Amino acid sequence: MLVTAIHLWLQSAPPIIYAISLLPLMIFIPGMLADRLRTLIWLGFVVLLYFYNGVQNMAVPEPKTLDIVELTLSVSLFSAAMIYARIRQVNNV
Repeated sequence: MLVTAIHLWLQSAPPIIYAISLLPLMIFIPGMLADRLRTLIWLGFVVLLYFYNGVQNMAVPEPKTLDIVELTLSVSLFSAAMIYARIRQVNNV
């Protein structure tokens, strides 16, 4: 989330873009803190949108460093959330 905020700040994005970009991730914070399995699964779906945005940003001839970082973090978050959800589901915890 911090990388996305920095990237938007460097692009001089208006406040509504901050809200549209960061609010979907902030919605999942309470569910993740409460360790809800369903929240992790839905987080995976939402992170795919950030992955799509990262891939789209990488399609330019010279992608910025923050584009690479955002794409890497979205893949990492998706993978970690899905692996953790699967482990929880298998162990019925």
